[in-house]
Amino acid sequence: MELKGFRRGGGASLVCIFLVLFSASAFAEDAISLYLENDSRTLKPNHKTDRHYTHGTKFVYLTQPNWQWLEDFSQWHFTNADQPVDTAVGFFLGQNIYTPDHVDEPEKRSDDDMVYAGWLYTGMFAQRATDRRLDHLELNVGVIGPSSKAERVQKSIHNFLDSDEPIGWDDQLSDELAVDLTFMRKQRLQDGWFKPTESTDFIAEYGFTAGSVHRHLQAGMTVRYGFNLDNTFGPARLALPSGISTLRKDETTRSGYLFARVTGKAIEHNRFLTGLDTEPLVGEFQVGAVYQYKKLEIGYSQTFFTQEFEEQSGKDSFGALTLSWKF
Repeated sequence: MELKGFRRGGGASLVCIFLVLFSASAFAEDAISLYLENDSRTLKPNHKTDRHYTHGTKFVYLTQPNWQWLEDFSQWHFTNADQPVDTAVGFFLGQNIYTPDHVDEPEKRSDDDMVYAGWLYTGMFAQRATDRRLDHLELNVGVIGPSSKAERVQKSIHNFLDSDEPIGWDDQLSDELAVDLTFMRKQRLQDGWFKPTESTDFIAEYGFTAGSVHRHLQAGMTVRYGFNLDNTFGPARLALPSGISTLRKDETTRSGYLFARVTGKAIEHNRFLTGLDTEPLVGEFQVGAVYQYKKLEIGYSQTFFTQEFEEQSGKDSFGALTLSWKF
């Protein structure tokens, strides 16, 4: 589907939507977060790939407004509803870039590979949490195709870094509307082998995404080792931003931890793998560290994937940097 309005506006309409949502909030306790993911040596110095999911950027604004529907959401079908429940809302603007292998050498490229694609999106999420459980409900709306301006962004970055120019953007996916709805639950485990200690805890997560971009179920586990873990819910990532965990941080203390996360996905649809023999089950393994000092939190991690489609020439991975500032 050709979206001429998006092409003329160059994604400006998404920015306008984001600004409207941003200004609509009755500010309470706020934070901003930046998520960067990339598979080049800039964020992943041990192994450069520059293929498939090659870059992601997401800017998030967090707040705790006094909205009635958010109060209703905090109590809706929540077990242990007699416990205090925190709520938060996030508004975001993001862009993802996807490429085939050998971006600067098309003669080496297989016909059975991902094609060039960009995804520009905005939206919001709502979160609710007790001390042990967090629910995350997110809606994002955007555009896949030339109007995402991914070609311009990637070529500008490659030119700035004096890297080889990516060849083949003329054959990228055409403009189309992109909508995804995600629900995820995180739960701090309390019993048996997973009982938390002063320096360790275990966090389970499970949920789904349904939309025109992705449709999958997923479940996983994170283990943390560090200090002042408190009642937060582990490391944030671009696909599952921090909200209540960031706003709960005590500005008078420091906290830090190492972590490892294992996640499995049962995939029914991935728009960026259209036309390929996709794997129905994909695993992710992430390792990293997070440190918080007063109002600033910084995290770094690397994520590794199992094979996503049968024709894939090698397994993929990327590095990630997260920054959050509470104010």
